[in-house]
Amino acid sequence: MRPVIDHVPFAASDLDALVERFEAAGFDPTYGGAHPDAGTEMAALVLPDGSYLELVAPTRGDPDRWPAYFDAADPVAGPCDWCVETGSVHAECQRVIDHDVTVHGPIHGRRERPDGTLVEWDQAFLGGDDTLLPFVVSDRTPREYRVPDSNLYGSPVSGISWVVLATDDLAGAVERFQRLYRLPEPERDYDDTYGDLAHFPGQDIVLCEPAGGRVRDRLDQLGPGPVSVLLSADIDDARHRHPLDGGREWFGRRVRFVDGLDGHLGVVSL
Repeated sequence: MRPVIDHVPFAASDLDALVERFEAAGFDPTYGGAHPDAGTEMAALVLPDGSYLELVAPTRGDPDRWPAYFDAADPVAGPCDWCVETGSVHAECQRVIDHDVTVHGPIHGRRERPDGTLVEWDQAFLGGDDTLLPFVVSDRTPREYRVPDSNLYGSPVSGISWVVLATDDLAGAVERFQRLYRLPEPERDYDDTYGDLAHFPGQDIVLCEPAGGRVRDRLDQLGPGPVSVLLSADIDDARHRHPLDGGREWFGRRVRFVDGLDGHLGVVSL
């Protein structure tokens, strides 16, 4: 199973504050309702290719998922997990269990949209306490209930290109992904902030092992998992709509980060 990204949750202590940051950066998230069983609520930034960023915040003091990220948010903690769509959560759980991967689930998820539509799905979280491996989802109701049409058609941003995953052990993480998903040998690169980088050709993930700085601090605080999301974009067009800063190149592609989102969101050239 190739891990194609369905969506990436972004954690915040307050949903309105997170939405305001995205709006200031030129995006327009749409409120999607509360998860009554999980103790969270969300807004979605749906991208033209159907992937999306789920902006999520707690509605009670003991949310079921990502409490460490909510506690760390000031007010934004950035990406707190990443999700892969599968035809059957139950079948994918069995497949990864056969590869000695810890599984939490399947779990029935639901939320009611502001228009009253009930959205339901199954999900399972892979790999234990960290979020280096994704969680998986399959829809019980039509996917368009969960993921409405994007309002970004015509935008220079087209979808999620890479989720950047931080790890203490790059070699071990590469081997783990290769074993679980039968991925090829990765390309290698280096960045002063993210450290050693590994990217599997044609895949949606970049692994990094930072030596110091903010990415290292985040890894020490929250453990292995996503640290940034890079959206596919025509960068020359995107800089006219979104505040982009920095200038770097990874694996021969231009990378810029969105100002005001603390390095958690960026764009990468098509």
